Amino acid sequence: MSYSDEFVVCEQCGKKFVFSIEEQRRQAELGFDIVAPDTCPDCRQLEASVSPGLKAGIVKWYRDDKGFGFIVQQDGSEVFFHRTGVTMDDMGLVLKEEAPVWYELIMTDRGPQAVNIHLREV
Repeated sequence: MSYSDEFVVCEQCGKKFVFSIEEQRRQAELGFDIVAPDTCPDCRQLEASVSPGLKAGIVKWYRDDKGFGFIVQQDGSEVFFHRTGVTMDDMGLVLKEEAPVWYELIMTDRGPQAVNIHLREV
């Protein structure tokens, strides 16, 4: 498949931004459909702080000794998670690299964080 940088206009703020080749490849490698985001990175970060609902992602890595890791979101960006945000039923399955997950985002004083994380059937 060929990829190319694509200019997109943010539906919220009207700012033009680039949906990059790297973002497109990342979506494909993670098994997501290649879809340009509707909003720019700034609006996406703001939306994460106030947008309820489950989002799909994939666990990038998790450090058991520290109790935290990162989830790759559909837009290719990463979000922090702590083991306390994982549902108890799925604890052992979610804490593995490449595990497909559902999660909610909350805004903390350090930025967005994934919570209510549970395994997603693929």
